[in-house]
Amino acid sequence: MINRIVVLSTLLLAFALSINFVLDEAEESDEQPLRNEPDLYMLNATIEQFDNDGALQHRIDASRFTHFPLTDLTTMKSPIMDLAHAQERAPWNITAADGRIIPGSDYREEVVELWNNVLATRSGNEGRFINIQTDSLTIYPERNYLETDAKVFIDNETGRTTAAGMKAFLDAGRFMFYSTDGDRVTTIFLPN
Repeated sequence: MINRIVVLSTLLLAFALSINFVLDEAEESDEQPLRNEPDLYMLNATIEQFDNDGALQHRIDASRFTHFPLTDLTTMKSPIMDLAHAQERAPWNITAADGRIIPGSDYREEVVELWNNVLATRSGNEGRFINIQTDSLTIYPERNYLETDAKVFIDNETGRTTAAGMKAFLDAGRFMFYSTDGDRVTTIFLPN
């Protein structure tokens, strides 16, 4: 009698465990791992950002925008960015082959990263201009601030400056250049 109870209990326990195992396995197969797949894309679109006073802060045109919800990043193909200037001077026009937008939050400001053949230009009065060429550029639109650790070439009507990297405070019109042991800051002036 005791043997029957032990055998029956063992069979009942084995049956319950096998049913539990099968049900757990079925639930696991239904769950897909989270993937950072795009939730939206736009072709030949424009994004405009305005400041708190309603003035245009920047405009970005791109052949393709793709938003990834898990990381909240928006990638861009062939972006063209117009960065407005606080003193109502001509805006900066910045182009690249690729880029991404990292949106602002309570803990960070909005950042636009551009790479592959970056060119930033601004034209002024009386033939004045500035061209900045580099492989990558990080833009903080709210502060009109640019930076790069990549080699940079700056051309204007008076000459050319090359450096290992740069910080540019656009509202103040101030540039800081980096050098390395193998890459010094050099400026070549054009004759008048």
